[in-house]
Amino acid sequence: MTSALDTLSRRLLPWLEPPLAQLEAARRAGSLGHAWLISGPAGVGKVNFALVLAQRLLRDEAAEGALDADAALAAMAARHEPVDRHPDLHWLYPEEDKATISIDQVRAVVETFTLTAHRGGAKVVIVEPAEAMTTAAANALLKTLEEPTPRGYLFLLSHQPGRLPATVRSRCQHVALRAPDAATVAQWLGAAPAIVLEAQRTIGTAPLRVASAVQADNISIFRTLESELSDLSQDKVDPQAVAQSWAKGDTELVLGWLRRRIHEELRLRVAASRGSTEVTVPAGATLHNAWRELPTRTLFDAHDRAEKLLLQLGSGLNIELALVAMLTALAVNRGRS
Repeated sequence: MTSALDTLSRRLLPWLEPPLAQLEAARRAGSLGHAWLISGPAGVGKVNFALVLAQRLLRDEAAEGALDADAALAAMAARHEPVDRHPDLHWLYPEEDKATISIDQVRAVVETFTLTAHRGGAKVVIVEPAEAMTTAAANALLKTLEEPTPRGYLFLLSHQPGRLPATVRSRCQHVALRAPDAATVAQWLGAAPAIVLEAQRTIGTAPLRVASAVQADNISIFRTLESELSDLSQDKVDPQAVAQSWAKGDTELVLGWLRRRIHEELRLRVAASRGSTEVTVPAGATLHNAWRELPTRTLFDAHDRAEKLLLQLGSGLNIELALVAMLTALAVNRGRS
């Protein structure tokens, strides 16, 4: 049976071929840097990119064709399950029920990294996500970044590279992975372009997230959320009832959608204030119109709250009460200057 690790290291997401080709050319020329910051939105394929490159460094084997959506989603969901790995591949990620990568984890892999490779070739460390390292853990990695061991490679994967210490960023070469256009994602998924565009508008352009939303039929959920938020913003429904409903469902999905939706409205307002001729009303025009009299600072506050709530999920915080406070502001503050 093929493991998630095999799937992600032997097949490549098609839009990652050009950036990988650049690094592969450097590898063949013997000029590949030892430390790489691989950035991009969550769901663009950073883990797949790093593992395929590691496969070439450790085994000198090329990817075996394109990675399709079903296999990619299944492999990503199972990527941290126990499995026999190449002895010279080290993969750091937050331990179960933890949100950070500890200094002990980094020290252990640094100690191993200084030893001779088990199979006499390259050694690879993947840190996912790099911004999950505590300050102490990041500092413990600095010496290895500054003084690389022979044929040792570090891949720091990051959704938010700005959260990494400048001392870490400055010691890495950087490759930024970008999401493909909607047509490419639609072809990869075998889905209608209109469905992909609707998913991108609500959850962003990262293709793995779009694939998950389309396959789980979350598009209908987003339409319901849009309708509920529009009704709430027009004082047609009770904020507490909406908050109670949202808290009972997939709260991470809801908060991610809400943050993205508010961000879209703020982007439109900023563009309009600058006299942009490219401002267009989003597909959810009803909600856009309902928010016309809502002060911009209220939207900024709501965006910050959604961001903080996402980070606090699982911490024991009463999410329903927090949602009530945020949604009440979106309804009660309409028209205040």
